[in-house]
Amino acid sequence: MLALFSLLLISPYFPNPGLAQPRPNTPPPDFPPRVYEIARELRCPACQGESTAESNAGVAVEMRRIIAEQLAQGKTEAEIRQFFVDRYGYWVLYEPPFRGYTLLVWLSPLIGMALVGFGLWRYQAAARARARTGVAGVSDEEIARLESELNLNPEQRKP
Repeated sequence: MLALFSLLLISPYFPNPGLAQPRPNTPPPDFPPRVYEIARELRCPACQGESTAESNAGVAVEMRRIIAEQLAQGKTEAEIRQFFVDRYGYWVLYEPPFRGYTLLVWLSPLIGMALVGFGLWRYQAAARARARTGVAGVSDEEIARLESELNLNPEQRKP
């Protein structure tokens, strides 16, 4: 019983090869690292927010295989990216080009900030104009009456 208890106490200090996991973002031995460099620039069609290099979905594994085949055929990175753009559209690229609808996506934060800034500027200008003209529409008699009411003690004011 003591030997079993001792074994349980020291077992966490000995590695178990059956529980070993591969380190993340390290390419498996069957694909060269260049495949994963290209795959990091492509979005996985089945996963949300994962690149083809990070995903273990079937379509991502197939995309990595296609990248490896095309590299073996001597195609350039641009040709490989264009192959996937033709197949899936510009959505598959993590950094789409600056043209067409994607230009609107790239510029929309700047346009939004400009509109908010313009709106704040107009609001401040209107508030300043109201502050300058606020007393102009009130007669001298009304101002005198208000000043006299403000100078009265609280007991003397009418309810």
